[in-house]
Amino acid sequence: MTDKERDELLINMANDMKNVKNDMNNVKNDMKNVKNDMNNVKNDIKERDVILQKLSDDMKERDVILQKLSDDMKERDVILQKLSNDMNDMKNEMKEIKEEQRNLSRTVAKIEVEHGEKLQILLDVVTGQEEKNKEFERRFEEHEKILSDHDDEIFYLKEKIG
Repeated sequence: MTDKERDELLINMANDMKNVKNDMNNVKNDMKNVKNDMNNVKNDIKERDVILQKLSDDMKERDVILQKLSDDMKERDVILQKLSNDMNDMKNEMKEIKEEQRNLSRTVAKIEVEHGEKLQILLDVVTGQEEKNKEFERRFEEHEKILSDHDDEIFYLKEKIG
């Protein structure tokens, strides 16, 4: 190998070394970029973990709220069932009251009819008694007139005899 070839080879090697050094610097820069990207990814993951933890906490809170709502709904259903039972009891009592009212109405109507009949009988008796009293008064007046006439005749006869 000649000096020129050797120099060329050395120059080429030096250029290759520069290229390798440049490539190494590029790789270093790329590694720094990758490291920065990795740090950014780690930070993103941490942020996402925080967000996921917050979401998990929110979900737990929602679960507690939903459980409370579910318990409240069950309690409301129990109250509504009790109200429904009370309403049914009230309806049954109203039916009984209406039936008792009908029975009372029938009894009152029967009493009124019987009372009316008794009053009619009493009225008939009073009316009949009044008619009898008028008849007695008429007869009494007739007898009084007859007695008065007899009294006059006796007085006249006594005057003639006496």
